[in-house]
Amino acid sequence: MKTLNVLREEFDSNLLYIEEDLLLKYARDETPGDYHFVPDFVFLPRNSREIVRLVKVAKKERIPIVPRGGGTSRCGGSLAVQGGVVLSLERMQKIIDIDERNLILEIQPGCITGNINGFLSEYNLFYPPDPASIDSCSIGGNVATNAGGPRCLRYGLTRNYVQGIEVILPDGSKEFFGGKLEKNATGYSFLNLFIGSEGTLGVITRILLKVIPIPPFSATLLTPFNSLKDATNAASKVLALGLVPSALEFMDEDSVCATIQNSEKKIPFKDKGTFLIALIEENSREDVLRMSEKMGEQFLEYGASDVFIAEEKYQQEKIWDFRRSISEALDHTGTIIPEDIVVPRSNLPIFVTYVKELEKKYDTAIYTFGHIGDGNIHINIIKREEWNDGGEKLITDIFNKATSLGGRISGEHGIGFTKKRFLHFSRTEKEIELMKGIKRGFDPFNIMNPGKIFDLKGGI
Repeated sequence: MKTLNVLREEFDSNLLYIEEDLLLKYARDETPGDYHFVPDFVFLPRNSREIVRLVKVAKKERIPIVPRGGGTSRCGGSLAVQGGVVLSLERMQKIIDIDERNLILEIQPGCITGNINGFLSEYNLFYPPDPASIDSCSIGGNVATNAGGPRCLRYGLTRNYVQGIEVILPDGSKEFFGGKLEKNATGYSFLNLFIGSEGTLGVITRILLKVIPIPPFSATLLTPFNSLKDATNAASKVLALGLVPSALEFMDEDSVCATIQNSEKKIPFKDKGTFLIALIEENSREDVLRMSEKMGEQFLEYGASDVFIAEEKYQQEKIWDFRRSISEALDHTGTIIPEDIVVPRSNLPIFVTYVKELEKKYDTAIYTFGHIGDGNIHINIIKREEWNDGGEKLITDIFNKATSLGGRISGEHGIGFTKKRFLHFSRTEKEIELMKGIKRGFDPFNIMNPGKIFDLKGGI
């Protein structure tokens, strides 16, 4: 009650909400399963000044703050697992400025990522990272998790496009890291430290993004294979030959069938098995056709049963819309355990074959799809009620195999709440202690998104 009175004295009802129906709206994100944490309050700021005021009160009263973007986390990253305030940045959606000389977009964190390229198209520019939830995730959440997407194969991750960020630190101070610079050799990179920190070090309130000219010509190759092993081998061999498209994705046969059954999406060759999808973007139509023909020939040589080349924009968008719909479609098949493992590309055939073999061992369905071009595979496991451990043995098998192949337990989802007990598969004990030391240095009272990535002794 004291905390509520303090917050009510500081903020009016347009910013601070305590109504049960609204609190329930923020009790979940897109993490599958029974993850439901009702916050004590929801804060909807319009600018960074209001966030500064909240953080100063939270520091004094030891109130947990959970920064939230579009709420699209698949690992509980935006859940109020220790109560407190969900700080939703959904009102801060302004595009502040476009610097055409330096190719820099200045933007607020609540802007939906999919809207960015709609704005940039007027300037013949675009922002390459394209996570599957592009139409609902926010750019601030993307920065906080170092989000990926299909185009990362050629263009890189979110980290490669963030030039600067304004951050409200846990003591209520405002800092700006980075700038409109291509180089900066002046000590530790706080900018890169915050990218991927999952809201545990501060609240991002303004972002400078590097943007690039739109590639004028493109084509999408849709290639069916009779077996998953052939598809993964073909992808690895084609990339090893130096044929690198903007994106190279795969969908196993089960994922394709589930998406057709649980959505209204259509795709050619729907009865043909596992698919590879390649996006080719070049500066001339001739270059696109040349690359398409070379890749198509190699796919056929390595086991493809056919190659469909989509040049028209509407055809390409249908194919990519199908790919982006897989996760949502799979959520209708049962309670999903979503994992996003990354391994060296050369080990993809071994890893994916092993994962699919676990279906029999654990008597369940396992769907595999994702960014085969950069080794980031999404593994969606159907959780069985009869499992006494909730699937932990199966997940451990997967993580052990990934680790043995030089992989890590997450390529783009992050650790959040659901994966923190598995962090030791990807980080040594020393690394985890160093990360905890960084957290304590920025946030000594552990008020900023506590209970994510790892636990600190003592808590709030």
